Amino acid sequence: MSKIKNLYYYQMKETSKKNDSSCDTKTGQCAPSANLSKKETFNEPNQASLPYKLIYYYDALCGWCYGFSPVIAKLYDRYKKTMAIELISGGLFLGERVGLVNTVAPYIKAGAYKSVEATTGVTFGTGFLSDLNGSGSMVLNSLPPAIALSIVKATCPEVQLEFGALLLHAIYNKGMHSDSIDGLANCASKIGLDPEVFKMQMRDAHYIIKAEQDFEIFKRSPHTGMPTLVLECDGAQIVLSKGYASFNDLSSKLDAIIASKSV
Repeated sequence: MSKIKNLYYYQMKETSKKNDSSCDTKTGQCAPSANLSKKETFNEPNQASLPYKLIYYYDALCGWCYGFSPVIAKLYDRYKKTMAIELISGGLFLGERVGLVNTVAPYIKAGAYKSVEATTGVTFGTGFLSDLNGSGSMVLNSLPPAIALSIVKATCPEVQLEFGALLLHAIYNKGMHSDSIDGLANCASKIGLDPEVFKMQMRDAHYIIKAEQDFEIFKRSPHTGMPTLVLECDGAQIVLSKGYASFNDLSSKLDAIIASKSV
């Protein structure tokens, strides 16, 4: 099957436009913010019966998603009794954009990560920065972590948000290479999955196709960057944020929507 042979070089055409606090799927670039001044396991049963659903378009190589991790974790913790959540891998570095960090994403070393830090309060770890400013050996490839997420979504969906945050932290704090099967399996072990079984699943065509389906869902959506957060309710979708947004801003929007629905 050709898709399996191209496990780490999935190719697709995408269209997008820039956002000041998101990662662009056309260029792979994580734009700087215009404003520089400023482990929890989710085990919620019967999510299919909840009245609301959060759809979180993200990528394990999206620097702004790394900065957004504390916000979305806090947000979901507050609303998880009434809201399900699903992560969709957007596919930031695929096809011809797969490559060495300083080759395919020179803007990161040029200071884009500092914009994320200044805006969100997260810090990029020495594991990542030492590679960025040293040999630059890290390969940026969105497909392997998307396959990993597809496994978690299929086997233990209640911890998919936690797993997504683990991937972002492993890459942007610890310096894990996105195509490291051992590294991805280690992340899986932290949510209770057998790492050896997980390694075999990473090569299973079923999960590869599931990852590709996520890319296609994002491609067909009206959204052009990540992170993007959408609320689904009563058959409609409401965009809560395109790019990074604060917890207070998002919770205010959600409270207003919930209040309007209860009238």
